[in-house]
Amino acid sequence: MDRGHELGVYTILRLQHKIERRVSAVNGAVDGVSFDETCGVGAQVITASGATAHASSDYVTPESVERLVEHAAEMASMSEHYGAVRVSGHESMPRLITSQIRECVNGIDSISPDEEQRLVVEAGREAMSIDPRLACGTTYRIVDEEWRIVRSDGTDVMFNMPRAACYNSITARDAGAGRAASVSAAVSGQDASIIVTREGRSRLGKRTHKAARTALALLEAGSVKAGSYRIVIDYALAKGLAHEAFGHSAESDGMDTSILGRDGKFMSGARVASEIVSIVDGPVEGDYAYQPISANGVVRRTVDIVSKGVLRSALADAFSAQKAGVEPTGAGRAESFTDLPLPRMSNIRLTVADPLPMSMQFEDVGSEHVRDVLDRAGLLPPGGVVLYLSGYKGGQVNPAKGDFVFNCSAIYELSESSIRLCRPAIFSGKVLSALSSIMAGIGRPIVDAQGTCGKSGQGVPSSGGANMFLVIEASPDIRIGGV
Repeated sequence: MDRGHELGVYTILRLQHKIERRVSAVNGAVDGVSFDETCGVGAQVITASGATAHASSDYVTPESVERLVEHAAEMASMSEHYGAVRVSGHESMPRLITSQIRECVNGIDSISPDEEQRLVVEAGREAMSIDPRLACGTTYRIVDEEWRIVRSDGTDVMFNMPRAACYNSITARDAGAGRAASVSAAVSGQDASIIVTREGRSRLGKRTHKAARTALALLEAGSVKAGSYRIVIDYALAKGLAHEAFGHSAESDGMDTSILGRDGKFMSGARVASEIVSIVDGPVEGDYAYQPISANGVVRRTVDIVSKGVLRSALADAFSAQKAGVEPTGAGRAESFTDLPLPRMSNIRLTVADPLPMSMQFEDVGSEHVRDVLDRAGLLPPGGVVLYLSGYKGGQVNPAKGDFVFNCSAIYELSESSIRLCRPAIFSGKVLSALSSIMAGIGRPIVDAQGTCGKSGQGVPSSGGANMFLVIEASPDIRIGGV
């Protein structure tokens, strides 16, 4: 920091230490074990005129970091002669000195490698024991990640991001009919509790059994007719909608092309949904994607992106907030010390006011229970059907046009007199149409749907959810594919 001062540049140092262990099993036998350790430092400098440059190294000594600052300062000075974009906003970042280190009871070294592998194998074998037509791949990943961010204004912060997840990828096959169906079950959290504790194993076991039964039933399932329907989506699919189709559109560095931007500014105050809908992003204690402090050394706020159907706040870092016409919210995240931070989500959740009651745990809810709730609420159209989409299997979104295409694991056709399981089909439409068509929620919010958020070549942990289920009215702008 002294060297940066001598060179007349504003300096941000980002030090990262990350340990990750992964265990994979195929059909109840260990398939691979890996261990990775990353340690390094990135130096970002900003000149008085706003030119910026970044240099990084995995060799961390006082002398090497001082050289990084010198190299970055030289690159920033050179960029001034080539018309590089100037940055601003760093001057307004509040000075912060804090340490927020989460202590995990079941951290990365809490159990032996042998015990860890035994538990992973056991999770896969449990799935296969349900039916001989099932195959299962199990992946367990645990991460211990720490950051230290230091800035020229005296900011010095430390925080950690411990996390763990376990997935069962289940495939059912009917060799005679030449059919196959694939589903998944997952749990996540901050440490190995997800497989070490009885509660964690029970939760994964219930989700696995539910998914496996669905995969087997899909072997005999038919197709749904393409069209627009009243639909129900579970919280994992709702998280995908909120994250991919809306959260990225609310990030302040993309307002020039976002459906939530006008003339490069965030459209705060615009109505995008009914007053029962709210969307919030922010760190959740104990969550897989918990990050209390941004990669710029600023406290990460909980942001009301949509409040009672109205756009309120963007996900913004100090460098892009002013251009987008919003306040910074500490949203900057980086995958590693080699990367510059970008505005990103952490845990995004879409909730509906006054949801319909559902007293059961999500793992115990079947399609018949969903139908019963809809029937009691008068949401099953007489003589018609409601499609219940279960499971999230990824998708694509165009933030500039607001088009989305998502994949689910299974579709249930619900009517007053029957329930018919159908093979999965594409769920597609317009983001704002989907938001404005949300008519009800079912059950309490669940926010543990997790994954990796990709943006500009960087991947960071993400999570979120919604009420247990969302009910979306039929709209010509929302379609279910099929034949």
